[in-house]
Amino acid sequence: MTTAINDATVGRMENQDLLKKNNGRLPKVLGVIPARGSSKRFPNKNIRMLAGKPLIAWTIEAARKAQRLTDYLVSSDALLIIDVAKNYGAPVPFIRPAELATDTVRNIEVVAHALEFMEAQKQIVYDLIVLLQPTSPIRNPLHIDQAVELLWASDLDSVVSVKGPFKKRDPILKAIRNGVLEDYCPVEDPADTEPFYMYNAALYGVRRDYFSKHRKLISARQVPLEMDPIYSVDVDTEADFLMAETYLNYLAKTRQQQH
Repeated sequence: MTTAINDATVGRMENQDLLKKNNGRLPKVLGVIPARGSSKRFPNKNIRMLAGKPLIAWTIEAARKAQRLTDYLVSSDALLIIDVAKNYGAPVPFIRPAELATDTVRNIEVVAHALEFMEAQKQIVYDLIVLLQPTSPIRNPLHIDQAVELLWASDLDSVVSVKGPFKKRDPILKAIRNGVLEDYCPVEDPADTEPFYMYNAALYGVRRDYFSKHRKLISARQVPLEMDPIYSVDVDTEADFLMAETYLNYLAKTRQQQH
């Protein structure tokens, strides 16, 4: 099951539909926004102003407005980021330990620390965990809600946001081999037009039990959440930043015209 979301309409699953599929209860969901202070390629990226707000503020606002998150938090080691996050209303229940703020630390370790802290503090056992990286500022609350709904209604262990579809008959993946540009994955049958998709890094959701057992955010088979290319920008370079600002300004203008 795949669902594409635009800014105007989205199919939201009603509580009663979720209840029917999960022993009569809604999931307890923890959202984690990781925001490390140091960034070699893009210093101060998380708090750089983007279309009038710090980059991280866009993800904070999406998490705050999402209806399917029981709790969410910002995990950071940097006091400046923590101050900005708090100014935009984000819960920051701890300062991330220094050993979890190095270049080699994976998001898995950051999520595990946040999960352990929150379950001890709240005296709760979550059902699902959602990772929301601040480098995806155009992802909105509807994407978060639908990811939770899709995963909770599924028999699979994880949900991942993707961009696409890309058609094989218009290949975009190329390789340079011996100085020649050629198809990375040649299409043996030109009539085979099955599309392919790519992770867009906007959202990863996983069942708590699976995460605790396997220490992975992604299972072998995943529920796909399709996102329009406009919402799939992953800010990792200066060019990405400029693209995200253009899209955010475009969406803001479009909303104003609609109202």
